[in-house]
Amino acid sequence: MREPSPPVTQFDSVGAWDAGPFDNDDAADFSSELDDADPNQRVVLVRAALQAALDPDEGDSDEDEAQPKAVAAAAVVAAARFGAPVDSGYAPKFLGAEEDGLSVADDLVELAVAALDRIADSDTEWAELFGEAGTLDTLRDALTA
Repeated sequence: MREPSPPVTQFDSVGAWDAGPFDNDDAADFSSELDDADPNQRVVLVRAALQAALDPDEGDSDEDEAQPKAVAAAAVVAAARFGAPVDSGYAPKFLGAEEDGLSVADDLVELAVAALDRIADSDTEWAELFGEAGTLDTLRDALTA
């Protein structure tokens, strides 16, 4: 029998209410930012979020902000490129719209996988939350299937 997941309240310090890719404050804000952005700029924002997780010392955000945004960005890539289901009311609304879809190149998929691997290998509360819930593995599988 599978052991139950730890209660989300254990992770209150990271602003998460669940372990899905959009179920935290930073990811929900990023999702809104994507919806509000010009459709031509969305891929730029997604790429920047993924890159920030790989180089947390390079950007304007720290690791605690970069990781949940990168997981959300990886979920956007998986949904836009491969049709991976997005089961969250906090996900970007444009993912369901045909006319405002996101064009995802192969290198963006590779960047998403690299960002997820970097998060999985880190020693952060985000890695623990997403890792224990299987979120990182699920997204990685969707991106590499």
